Amino acid sequence: MTCLKIAAAAVALLPASLLAQEADGDIVVTASGFEQPRSETGQAIAVIDEDRLDQLQALSIADALRTIPGTTVVTRGPVGSQSALFLRGGNGSQTLVLVDGVRINDPSSPNAAFDFGALLTGNIGRVEVLRGPNSIIWGSQAIGGVINIQSVAPTGTLAARVSTEYGYADSMQASANLSGTSGMFEGSVGGAFYRTDGISALAGGTEKDGFENYAANGRLKVNLADNFALDFRGYYNRGTIQYDAAFGGGPNSLPISKNRQFVGYVGANFDLADGRLRNRVSYARTDISRIGSDPVVFSFNNFDVEGTIDRFEYHGAFDLADAATIVFGVEHELTFASTSFEGAPADIARNKVSSGFGQIILRPAKGLTLTGGIRHDDYSDYGGQTTLGGNIAYTPNGGDTMLRATYAEGFRAPTLSEGQPPFGNPDLKPETARNFDLGVEHRFLDGRAQVFATYFNRRSNNQITFSFVTFQSENIGRVKSEGVELGFALQPTERLNIQASYTITDAINRSSGANFGNRLELRPQHSGSLTLDWQTPWKLKLGTTLLLTGDSFDNAANTVRLDGYALASLRAAYPVTRAVEIYGRIENMFDSGYTVVNRYNTYGRNAHVGMRARF
Repeated sequence: MTCLKIAAAAVALLPASLLAQEADGDIVVTASGFEQPRSETGQAIAVIDEDRLDQLQALSIADALRTIPGTTVVTRGPVGSQSALFLRGGNGSQTLVLVDGVRINDPSSPNAAFDFGALLTGNIGRVEVLRGPNSIIWGSQAIGGVINIQSVAPTGTLAARVSTEYGYADSMQASANLSGTSGMFEGSVGGAFYRTDGISALAGGTEKDGFENYAANGRLKVNLADNFALDFRGYYNRGTIQYDAAFGGGPNSLPISKNRQFVGYVGANFDLADGRLRNRVSYARTDISRIGSDPVVFSFNNFDVEGTIDRFEYHGAFDLADAATIVFGVEHELTFASTSFEGAPADIARNKVSSGFGQIILRPAKGLTLTGGIRHDDYSDYGGQTTLGGNIAYTPNGGDTMLRATYAEGFRAPTLSEGQPPFGNPDLKPETARNFDLGVEHRFLDGRAQVFATYFNRRSNNQITFSFVTFQSENIGRVKSEGVELGFALQPTERLNIQASYTITDAINRSSGANFGNRLELRPQHSGSLTLDWQTPWKLKLGTTLLLTGDSFDNAANTVRLDGYALASLRAAYPVTRAVEIYGRIENMFDSGYTVVNRYNTYGRNAHVGMRARF
């Protein structure tokens, strides 16, 4: 049975008015770049807020994202190890990741994929996940989707939050954040620390691979007038990860990588025409470095890599009337990468791109929103790229029932490593993708029950793949990704909350050659999650999470099969006072043996306890 037939059957099983409010947040920013009601976009968006992060007791952002439909997280070893995220079967390089609205994808890595390994949840206030292309607003890399991670936002009154945790493998975590408003100033500042002895990254090793991480976040808004404000944001992350060289010294090798990430943002927001014209002018800086060392001489694990992005933007949104809004913008971006191995002179590459886009949002009738847009990017090395897209959202009953349909294009420009000498191919073209979604959502039982079903179909062309014929990157990849996302949330009583999702994804290699028709590596066809949370009459909070992952393959030839697995965790929390809560969890409760990536190790049963307080 094809995914389309499965989608039709799944929707047919629902009553005519059974659709789902998938995201907890009613206001989203990833659809247009400005805040808008979620009921006005046809794109599939999910939100994980601060309360949900606390409820899940998720250590890393990747842990929380595993509960989102259409999302696959692949980690090579213990906490802190390289972690890739695949949205709807797309490559990790096809997901654009933002921290406080600033790009954090690494321009110095071979394909600019973001490594989620070091991104922990300390002082993170919200995660917004848009599944499907949205290159009109966000440009390159937004083929699979966009993930916007936001630090704790300023609060109206002075507020402080602290947390600390200890657990398996001598793991320790601590974080603190202070936020508030005073006169014209709104601010939030915090820091976080984590360390662990870890486990051997490669299976069979006796030497543990540890991880240490420091993070800091800050946001400041200065309201100079009712219609004019300055906006400052910053995020800093520094980590040291020990790992094993899969193609070198094996499971007891001793390479270390010291990684640093920084994003900074300064902007001005001002409204004109009695608030109908909203303007944002900004400059953003992304600065990433990785320094690797290995006792083994002449190892590619001895490296010094740096990448930077300088981005200048003007974005505007103008309400032509109550029924029409136009969103528009111009951008200019400068990218730099420096790569050196074994102390050799650095290979340096640069690129720049100028972009412009326009989008119109029409509300011709009550409950109906039509959105369409176009974007053009002009790269100094690769020429021009034009992108189109549009979507429809319709609700006949104030958001309880939603019908959604989206056609969206996406693209990914070649990275500096892929497209520039000495390693790259200057004749590369951008990867492109065309995607359409059909979705239905509904809330019923006075909002205590929610159900959703979404069918998606994406075809990617000119995917950049390394060719063993020419020994460089080539535009030879073609992929078809098709699937269905299903889910529901139910609150049968005031004390019990149930959420579940299931995704079937057929990510198929359509490139000519020996692997034609094979599944993409590390993309399970079936995946799902179930969470139950119960507030007992005795103030004790109990919860459990079940993650289900189907079989997958570890190689493009589909000769190395990875068995599916189920992971269960149990968590509890107890409020000692109104401000202080103690909590704990047991992960992999049944001590299941499983493999995420061939040869790499995974955690058995482990436990953690902690305390958090808000004042």
